[in-house]
Amino acid sequence: MQAKQQVKIAVMGYNAGSVKYAKYYAEHPAIQLAGICDLRDDEAEEWSEHVQATVFHNLPKLLAEQKPDILHLALPVMEHLPDLYIAAEAGVHMMCEKPMGLSATDLKQLAAICRQHSVQIIPSHEALFRPEYSDLARQVRAGVIGSPGVVHVRRMMTGEEAYGSRLPSSSAHRIEPIMTLFIEEIEFMSYLLGEVESVFAQHICKERTEYALLTLKYECGTIVNMEGILGYPSPATSEFEMAGNQGIVRSSPKMSASVEIRRGGSPSAKYVITDSAHPKHRSEFRLVSPAFEDAIDGYIRSVLNIATYKTEPIISLEASWKTAVVIQAAAYSASNGQAVTMRSFRLTDGWWRDA
Repeated sequence: MQAKQQVKIAVMGYNAGSVKYAKYYAEHPAIQLAGICDLRDDEAEEWSEHVQATVFHNLPKLLAEQKPDILHLALPVMEHLPDLYIAAEAGVHMMCEKPMGLSATDLKQLAAICRQHSVQIIPSHEALFRPEYSDLARQVRAGVIGSPGVVHVRRMMTGEEAYGSRLPSSSAHRIEPIMTLFIEEIEFMSYLLGEVESVFAQHICKERTEYALLTLKYECGTIVNMEGILGYPSPATSEFEMAGNQGIVRSSPKMSASVEIRRGGSPSAKYVITDSAHPKHRSEFRLVSPAFEDAIDGYIRSVLNIATYKTEPIISLEASWKTAVVIQAAAYSASNGQAVTMRSFRLTDGWWRDA
């Protein structure tokens, strides 16, 4: 039997994320690392310390010589667009970090060129494959907690984890970056719940500590509260709780399982909690063990399916773009102290404004 051909992936970028993915691809049995594109002319030796791959300083040359199946763009947000066009015209699928910083006009043109050349833009969405999030999606879609009503999400990070060594100089410059920290969570919640109807956000910044609170109302009626803290004196952590009309599902790094589910009592409940003040009120309690597959493994598996079997991305370019709009609406809300209705929030001259 003939061995399955490896998928060729090239990486373009010059940050820690680029190195992480390049090393991962170099070690993956189903992937051939086709090359590295780093526009800095003096960084070839730096890459050679991490992976054995040819370093290019020109993207068209890399695409012409190596002919990768996929180009992974790990660049700052506003640097994506020209390279997305180049890769699409070369017939190469693209993996792209978020947000993409696309205007409505750019999005339509990019979608058209992708259709013309039969290629896909695959937004980075590892959150969908984290054990706790994949468990949450499975439980919600199975109707375990009934109809979701309220969701609470909390993220805590050090400032260096969010910004690196260079912190933004002013509170105004920090508003949008801290909102962007929620992009994976917003994208995931939209994947589960649908369209965002409105957003209200608050932001407080004192020296090296920041706090942000987003309240999203979805068209399905669910309210999602997202709380973010930068300057937290410990490694990054996140937790969530989703309450429905038949139970609650939650996840916390303090738990030994990926999610905990509580719902109305049933005769088959393995664990039963009884309120002493109301003995007739019983609730079922059980833990769901985490998956063994790492988030990046699940995400790359989905990417390989797109390249090999021509499947569609789980999160489309349009869906990821809508999430970027919500991020901009949150930044606008925090700056102006007012709620934003998404239907009235539109793009003007490349920047988001309230219509």
